[in-house]
Amino acid sequence: MRTAREHPVRGALAAALAAAGWLAVHPVAAQQVTYGGSLTYSTGSYGIADRTHSFWLSNSATLTAGPVSFTASIPVILQNSGVVSFVAGQPIPTGGQRSSGGASGPTGSRGPGSGSPSRDSTAVFEAQYEVQIGDPLLWASLNLHSGLGRLRSVSIQASTKPPLRALDSGVGTGEWDFGGGASLLAGLGGTLVLLDAAYWSFGDLEEQELKESFLYSAGVSWSVLDARASILTSVFGATSIVDTMAPPLSAGASFLYSIAEGRSLSLTTAVGLSDASPDFSISLGCGVRLH
Repeated sequence: MRTAREHPVRGALAAALAAAGWLAVHPVAAQQVTYGGSLTYSTGSYGIADRTHSFWLSNSATLTAGPVSFTASIPVILQNSGVVSFVAGQPIPTGGQRSSGGASGPTGSRGPGSGSPSRDSTAVFEAQYEVQIGDPLLWASLNLHSGLGRLRSVSIQASTKPPLRALDSGVGTGEWDFGGGASLLAGLGGTLVLLDAAYWSFGDLEEQELKESFLYSAGVSWSVLDARASILTSVFGATSIVDTMAPPLSAGASFLYSIAEGRSLSLTTAVGLSDASPDFSISLGCGVRLH
């Protein structure tokens, strides 16, 4: 199992935290605080007999000062199974808590080299709906370029997930996760192309290895309603996180509407294209500039 000292992106995170210290003694005039919230429902079988239903309310606050921004997000989760944990902010089947008779694989029955999952072996993971506070997700971003030409922006990010929730909570992994990545926004008129890539190093579970993974997303956005709204189509994927499960892959569409300056609403739907992703999800979101 990796220790925190061995994570390759820890240096990037330390640099981001150093930037926070710099801002504390070098205040920037254009500071901005925003709140982002979303209520999401997802459902998936994840290759097992029993379907998992998850609801989560995500609350995030972002401080932006010049080219640097810092975000903290924490989810409140309600779901009926411990098979799915939230990894890098995404619901991923990790197997949940162990039974008293031994360990299970990422679908509750698939150990290394095993065949298809059986219903009986997943029974220990079935649970009544219970409200849980999930692990927080923290990240820092540095904008390297902003402009009105074809290349609108380029930024880099460093992220971490502290293990506030244990594996047996059903919503956490009990280990530190670290990530680092970059985002690019290009455009022509009212059409924008968004590209995002990140490398995550996950802490291994007690008896289940979570592989280091490359996460990516790509989207195309069009302005509508006299530029007060936009439609975004996107795909999200990752390399394999669990040996016995196909890599996560999903596709979705979003409608974003600007109510007033500094206030927006969004509606997002997505469908899973692999067993490691929810079969379907829908999300209502809002953004409010507080300062």
